Amino acid sequence: MADTPAGAARSGSVRLIIVDDDLFVRSSLTRILREAQFEVIGSFADGAEAAAAVASDPPDIALVDIRMPAMDGPEATAKIIAAAPSVRVIALTSLADDFAAAQMLAAGAVGFLAKDTPVNAIVHAIRSAADGLVVLSSPVSAAALAKLSVPGGYALSPTEAQVLRLVCAGRTNEEIGRVVYLSASTVKQQVTALMEKLGASNRVTLAVRAAELGLN
Repeated sequence: MADTPAGAARSGSVRLIIVDDDLFVRSSLTRILREAQFEVIGSFADGAEAAAAVASDPPDIALVDIRMPAMDGPEATAKIIAAAPSVRVIALTSLADDFAAAQMLAAGAVGFLAKDTPVNAIVHAIRSAADGLVVLSSPVSAAALAKLSVPGGYALSPTEAQVLRLVCAGRTNEEIGRVVYLSASTVKQQVTALMEKLGASNRVTLAVRAAELGLN
């Protein structure tokens, strides 16, 4: 069930949701982030419910727990991004789990934070993600990125993976740029690099290649 207390802060420029099965974590983060002038528009114990909510009212940022009983973090992340591609997901965990972090990044998350990260660092990470940056907490992040690869040994960054999914969805460079916070020319460069990396000659064959590798 969603628990969205009345009186959500309206002064923050960054709108976000929290997805975590632990009520204490949701309540604590909501309080901390509202004190930091973020607009927490909802918190959810279930990824499916969060995905349904963002489809009609997308936040800028979604903080998503990696380990949840009904639907784990990677699946919740994929559903949230499918429902609202502009949402930037930051993974949250209480465990230094490299494999889980890599799964979250592969699902489209743009960052990874431990739940015991200092408040000021969490605030900075959220603002950085909202500005289009990838947020990775050390030392887990380095190992996670090293494991972020696809069948055939093709290693994709979180941004490349998101650009590729949007190309497969038929989005233009301008549309992709608005989602991933890059200029259309930079997106074009990313698409060209993906073609070279995956051995495709154009956007159509790139989408076909992505389907063959299970990347779309």
